[in-house]
Amino acid sequence: MSKLLSSDIKKITLGIFFPSVLVTTILSLTPFFPFFDRGLYDLFLKIKTTWYPERLNSRIVPVDLNDASENALGEAIDSRGAFTDLLVTLSGCASSGVLDFVFKNPLGGESGGELSPADLELVNAAADMKSLILAVIPVPEKLVNFSHGALDERSRTVLTKNLWHIKEMGAASIPTARSFILSFPQLSEEASQLGHIGVEHDRDGVYRKTPLFYRWEDGVIPSLALAAAVRELRIDPGSIEFYPGKAVVLPLGPEDKPISIPVDKAGYVRIPYTSRWADTLYRISFADVVRARYDDAQFETVFDELSGSICLAADTSTFKQDFGVTPVEAVFPRSGIYLAVMSGILNNSFYRDLSTVHKVLFFALLGIAVLVLSLCKKDSAFNTGFLILCILSAGLCYGLWRFAALVPWYGLPLFFIFLCWLGCFIFRLFSRYREQLLYRNALARYFPKSLAERISAEGSIDLAPAYKELSVLFADISNFTKWSADKAPDLVHTFLSHYLESMAAIIFEHGGTIDKFMGDGILAFFGDPFEQADHADRAVETAIAMQQKISVLRDLWMPRNGIDLKVRIGINTGKVIAGNLGTKTRIEYTVIGAAVNLGQRMESSAPPGGVLVTAATRLAAAGIAAKDPGRFGPPRFISVKGYDSPIECCDVLFDSGQKPAVSGKVI
Repeated sequence: MSKLLSSDIKKITLGIFFPSVLVTTILSLTPFFPFFDRGLYDLFLKIKTTWYPERLNSRIVPVDLNDASENALGEAIDSRGAFTDLLVTLSGCASSGVLDFVFKNPLGGESGGELSPADLELVNAAADMKSLILAVIPVPEKLVNFSHGALDERSRTVLTKNLWHIKEMGAASIPTARSFILSFPQLSEEASQLGHIGVEHDRDGVYRKTPLFYRWEDGVIPSLALAAAVRELRIDPGSIEFYPGKAVVLPLGPEDKPISIPVDKAGYVRIPYTSRWADTLYRISFADVVRARYDDAQFETVFDELSGSICLAADTSTFKQDFGVTPVEAVFPRSGIYLAVMSGILNNSFYRDLSTVHKVLFFALLGIAVLVLSLCKKDSAFNTGFLILCILSAGLCYGLWRFAALVPWYGLPLFFIFLCWLGCFIFRLFSRYREQLLYRNALARYFPKSLAERISAEGSIDLAPAYKELSVLFADISNFTKWSADKAPDLVHTFLSHYLESMAAIIFEHGGTIDKFMGDGILAFFGDPFEQADHADRAVETAIAMQQKISVLRDLWMPRNGIDLKVRIGINTGKVIAGNLGTKTRIEYTVIGAAVNLGQRMESSAPPGGVLVTAATRLAAAGIAAKDPGRFGPPRFISVKGYDSPIECCDVLFDSGQKPAVSGKVI
């Protein structure tokens, strides 16, 4: 493709670049790009957790009530004795106990009545815990069809006691709970903190975010993970600051940097998955912790593993089916979500969105790069540059994710790059088509249509100057200068255009190439740029057809302007130099040489209305001589300028009865 002109550059800038910016900006306000980025986020997250897994914070130990523990403990689970044993063991070694269980009703009793011995023992074990966080299930306000009994006064009191009153630094849209499902009041009263386990999946059923708070009455109930982390870090809940759409800030010591949890306006945090559930290290069996209460050797083992840790006990058995779909795994225990969030808080490690300022800056730099590439003059540089830009953007996107935990933002940049590339590509195709049309039109002025199309299709032809044997034809109107001297310019122009167009059509029809128009004169040649073995025959046949057409034109123009149209035509065959000749600023495809000059001498020596050819042309036109031996007149010699010796030539006869117009010595 040829080089772009400055006008084309302006068209690209105004017609492609700025509209692409506008379209991309408008689409950025729709779910189009977030949908794409969400898929990329899932892919990157799966790659990270599969190939670069991270362990949970060292202070966290999951305690799994798995299928093996269920089978081993049996009735002790249903009677809640196993949970009592769990709490007794944890009180002797763990820093905090976090139970992802809800004991809704007392065994064999009313919520406010006397407890059974088993429940009483469970409550006493809970009271002995230094720090116990119990789970509650929120009933979102939007679940209008969810049937749940009203909270009794004692349960409401427990909830009120566990409310946090955080500092909301702006208008927030924290989800509201119209009620909660919590353990029976006697047990809930012994908890150090209640934490909700309300996780919500996206519309496609995948868990990517979880709410840190649920609003209730004049405060909020924190998530189980947040409650455990804040308790472990000894943070006053009243000092927590919530900046909607930005972060939840947990202040630490006066000399420590606060923990900043990136959230949206509703207080939802991206779940910082660290690994697949099967790859989670330092998990301990629920049954092993229960048995440690009665087995000293087992307690020593458990003590070493749980000492000073936050133990999250959860049901991961297949019976309860407390699993969900995550980007990490299709079957993932929901307790793993609490673990991941808790670990993220303690490590101050989360997946963060690129800030608006950084997005605008990156998009501006990308726009500059795209604009520069759009102005590339070479197709190879243009296409390669856009490909490299896509690869670099993808690499930067993954690098920021891998090493800075920034959520992928690639849909908008990729779309913008593609849109600009597509627009420029179509523009270049259109420019190529336009140039080809101009090229073909230019070729059609010099070559027959078939040859012009072939040259255009092949894209190149060897037009370097070279010696070739060709047949050269000169044609000139007799007495044209005298006739046109007193005629109006419009009349002369109209006549000459009609004449030259008619002659060019005949030349092209016979496969000739027009070198140039010289006023009313014509220079054409045959046998180039493509070889023609019969170039002499073609030249002679062209001259005959031209004279026949001129006879028709004479009858047409004689009544109009009084011109007695007669044309002299001369033809010579010989070696010439053919090719592109000229300077850097002007070049033309032409023929030069002595054979060309002799062809012109034949034209000037030809009688008006006649055709004079050299002996070389007559000899080369073997095809015509074979078909019509009487086509050529008898040989004769004429004296021409520039030649010391007479030149042998002959006339071309148009009709069998025509007599040659003899001027010169006949032999």
